[in-house]
Amino acid sequence: MVPLLIRWEGVDGAGKPWVCKSGKRQSPLNLPSSKAISHIPRAHQTRWSYPNLVSNGSNIEIINNGHTIQVEWLSPYGAEVNITVPANATNETRITDVITLGATAKTAVVKAVPLQFHFHATSEHMVDGKIYPLELHIVHRVTDLPACASGCFTVTGVLFELTTAGPDNPLLEPILEHAPVREGDIHFLPAGEEIQLGELLPAPAERDYITYEGSLTTPPCSEGLLWHVLTTPQKISLNQWRKYRSAVSFKDCAATNGTSSTDSAEHGHHRHHHRRILAAEEATTTAGEEYTCKIVAYGANFRNVQKVYERPVKLARAQ
Repeated sequence: MVPLLIRWEGVDGAGKPWVCKSGKRQSPLNLPSSKAISHIPRAHQTRWSYPNLVSNGSNIEIINNGHTIQVEWLSPYGAEVNITVPANATNETRITDVITLGATAKTAVVKAVPLQFHFHATSEHMVDGKIYPLELHIVHRVTDLPACASGCFTVTGVLFELTTAGPDNPLLEPILEHAPVREGDIHFLPAGEEIQLGELLPAPAERDYITYEGSLTTPPCSEGLLWHVLTTPQKISLNQWRKYRSAVSFKDCAATNGTSSTDSAEHGHHRHHHRRILAAEEATTTAGEEYTCKIVAYGANFRNVQKVYERPVKLARAQ
């Protein structure tokens, strides 16, 4: 694996410096053994309920932004993600306070609204030093806390393990079948098709998760996010893994009129999101409506694990 140069220092649109290198609550982490960390009381655990995302032909977008496949919805989505917070919240109450709540503390519940989900390859989080081929991130916004009027964020991570001889995961098929293979393209999920987002999580009885306070994993690396990383991995077949990597790979593309271009050269503004897995021996050709593209390197969009800095990292057991 040959890493691209990643720029972790800069400023946002308001001139505020990024905290990617200076922050003490950065993500991702190498999550510790479940035997070595304390537990979140059952009454304080986060609960997820995601109904199916049903397409009408123009309300669900599948986006290839050059470093990941991302799914967004343009119509209301009646999901419920309930997070415990201290009762009688004030301007000092944070969405991450659930991590340190005592078992007998008085509590309330706030709702996290899912905004989009996307993938990282390979996984950003490790569990006991193990890295997975794929990690799904579901990004949510919380606004019903006084301190979150402009939005606080929480991310749910789902790990996927590779089944080299197993069947395709049918839950991933609607996404991978319709994912654009060209950077910058957006496809609508065809009318009548569904994404069973709730089923992409482990079954409720297997939803052990590790939670901590962390950050975005891309610049500006903003901190204060509540992370949930589900520790029971889901499945992705070798065929699907290759399909995903092909969609987000670096390609030398020829237009139908014979004009040639190279994605990695044309789209340098995305380079800081990638690491390359050079795979010339696996070079293939992908045909689209306007381009024929030859894969010259597989993209990867994970950030290396960060230091814990004495942060509390806790386990929630589903049973």
